[in-house]
Amino acid sequence: MSKLPFKISARTAKLIGQENFTNAEGAIVELVKNGYDADAKNAIIIFDNREEDVKNHSLYIIDNGSGMTADIVEEKWMKIGTDDKLQNFKSDGGRIKSGAKGIGRFALDRLGALSEMYSRAVKNEKNESINLQITKSESRIGDGTEDYENIFWSVRWSDFETSKLISEVEAELDILESFDIKSFVKDFFSEFDVINETISNLSFNTGTILKISSLRDNWDSKFLKSLFNNLEMLIPPIEQPEFSIHLFSTNEIDEYGEVNGAYYDDYDYKIVANFKDGENPKILVKIHRNELDLEALEISYKEIFDNPYMQSFPFTLETFKSKTFTQELLLNELKGFSNVDLDLIKKLGDFEFIFYFLKNKYSDDKNEGDLKKYPYRKFTPANRTAWLKKFGGVKIFRDDFRVRPYGENGDDWLKLGERQAKSPQGAGQRIGQYRIRPNQIAGTIKISRVKNPYLIDKSGREGIQENDVFELFKNLLEAIINIFERDRNIVMFSLSELAKQRFADEAEKRKAQEEADRILREQEEQEIFERDKKEGDLQIAKGPSEVEKILAKGTKILQQELEEKESEIQMLRNLASTGLIISSFAHEIKSLRSRLIPRTEYLIKELKKLIKDEDLSNLDKQDNPFYMLTLIQEEDLKLKHWLDYSLNSLKRDKRTRTNINFGEYFEKFKMAWSKALSQRKITLNLVGDKNPLNTIQAFEVDLDSVFNNLLSNSLNAFKGKQDEKEIFIKWSNTGGVVEIDFIDNGVGLAEEYKENPNEIFNPHETSKRDRTGNVTGTGLGLYIVKSIVDDYNDATIDVGNIKDGFLMKLTFPIRKKE
Repeated sequence: MSKLPFKISARTAKLIGQENFTNAEGAIVELVKNGYDADAKNAIIIFDNREEDVKNHSLYIIDNGSGMTADIVEEKWMKIGTDDKLQNFKSDGGRIKSGAKGIGRFALDRLGALSEMYSRAVKNEKNESINLQITKSESRIGDGTEDYENIFWSVRWSDFETSKLISEVEAELDILESFDIKSFVKDFFSEFDVINETISNLSFNTGTILKISSLRDNWDSKFLKSLFNNLEMLIPPIEQPEFSIHLFSTNEIDEYGEVNGAYYDDYDYKIVANFKDGENPKILVKIHRNELDLEALEISYKEIFDNPYMQSFPFTLETFKSKTFTQELLLNELKGFSNVDLDLIKKLGDFEFIFYFLKNKYSDDKNEGDLKKYPYRKFTPANRTAWLKKFGGVKIFRDDFRVRPYGENGDDWLKLGERQAKSPQGAGQRIGQYRIRPNQIAGTIKISRVKNPYLIDKSGREGIQENDVFELFKNLLEAIINIFERDRNIVMFSLSELAKQRFADEAEKRKAQEEADRILREQEEQEIFERDKKEGDLQIAKGPSEVEKILAKGTKILQQELEEKESEIQMLRNLASTGLIISSFAHEIKSLRSRLIPRTEYLIKELKKLIKDEDLSNLDKQDNPFYMLTLIQEEDLKLKHWLDYSLNSLKRDKRTRTNINFGEYFEKFKMAWSKALSQRKITLNLVGDKNPLNTIQAFEVDLDSVFNNLLSNSLNAFKGKQDEKEIFIKWSNTGGVVEIDFIDNGVGLAEEYKENPNEIFNPHETSKRDRTGNVTGTGLGLYIVKSIVDDYNDATIDVGNIKDGFLMKLTFPIRKKE
């Protein structure tokens, strides 16, 4: 048996060069990263397009990093897929290197057919790896204490197209007697003062010049502007970056220059969140509020702090005055993260998420005085719109270099627009329903090769591999954004409620004043009427009266409330449509239900005519077809039970209001669920009687919706529970009201709702998630329950307080008041 080695086709260079980088911008970024990994403080990109013939245009990428010696070129630069950066992930200067795959140099092929490199580095103590003829000793440049090695390297990428094997292609390498980077650039670009001035102000004792010729793209003004904009987002938005980039075009020498980062301080909110994945994973959140005029809030809106939501940290006046506050939240306190896979969390690693919220227009009526709804701090909408257009979106930075394409050109990879479309209400409307729009956020996520090893780049450098850890990562980012959303939602909702109250108070005062004046004006009414009739045009010119102003404000508030109701109606209409579809297929479903159990029984009967039990005695249980049919029978029985339940809920008599005795109702309820409960080894205990006093007038379908949803939640709460599983339904009559306790001994209320348990009644609110944090529940069950209960006058529903398990307390009046 012979052993055959793998042979690498020369075409591989094209696959990992021209075809691996989707565009030229990505290739340039990859080469700039190489300079950063070499501890460069500066990178200069120059497009030399002085000549009219585009074939003679060239691209230069210059950095003042550590440079390369001849042996580094041979052992690392010329080795495809080298693991040097993977093993030695820290640079000599302490930076975490952004590269790791060892193919970045093939970005040169993506940019042009010919590549040349000049590099200057501190000479190695031993330089025996390459046998090159050096006619003169190395020149000593610098402070006189170090030797420098200067090299020239070049390759024609077209050679890979004419060779069969990659090993047949050779690059040229020479050691230069002397080389000075500054002098080279100044001499070649002597006519451009801005380039000379830039290069003169920087240190270039060591560094690298890459020259790419026979460019594959036409770098016109539009192309260069796009590159400049992308370079602005290449490094995180900090005030004083440790790595600067300049871009020049010799044909438009004054058009570009130093690349400025995305730093901005005119924001409404700034959130700095740090995730720590220790023994007890937690998030440290620092929130900077900058949206409201604090003086107006304290003086003209002080009643807001009488609202129950605004009477404790972090919503007190003192907290607003400090502008910044910090919270430490355990991971299981975040919505949806009480049951997330702990093994995945351990793989996530520490990271930082900084984001800004900037609304780009005023949304209230802008009237001055106490009736102004929100005391916004003044800002310039046009400036914000322009900045968000350029720097908006949530971007990922790995070791201070951006991972494309996240947040680029409107890329809404966190699906914030989808979230907002599902819950389009404003911040001042219902608590728990506000969602940020994707065009109002600018964010920076900082991850690292060292701390986040499971967030791995795709081979093409465009994005992160879509694995379970990345899915959990995205869901955790959404949960952090929700911390901000809840904060702003509570503040704006409280201000909105204050505006409604003030309108009501003003209306009452106006009504009392009008009543007091009515008697005095009674005798003059006719005269006033005639005068107003003659001077109608004059009245119109004077503008609206105070009464009209109050009515206008009232109309606006009512319009907002109608919009909220319309949102609810739309959601309920969708649910009703689903019900109608099911109802339309009821006949076919009934027919299917009737055949479920007999079909397997008939099949077993027919098979036994052909196969005897003793013929299968040597088979394993799992291979026995009769055992397999028994399993199918069990599944059919489950399906039949659910079809029975679904079809039973569509019966017409359940949609008629009638007297319902809870004792009789819960007996039927228990019977309907008996098979499903017995299969899950769950005991349902009824505590109450059929006393006529325990009777209310209601629609049976309403009660089904209430208690089926509660029971469904209990079934989910028992998942994974091994010991005894019990549900109790207790009811009794107290003072004309039927009190009902629905109790289970499951996992209880999710941790994130314990401080505000009534949030579970909000639409789309759910703690049901999979192992990566993806929402699996609809969040509509308890919302529907609450809506139904609220529809019965004086009926109530509240989350009870018990140590173990879950308690829901309901009350129904004996008769619904008309």
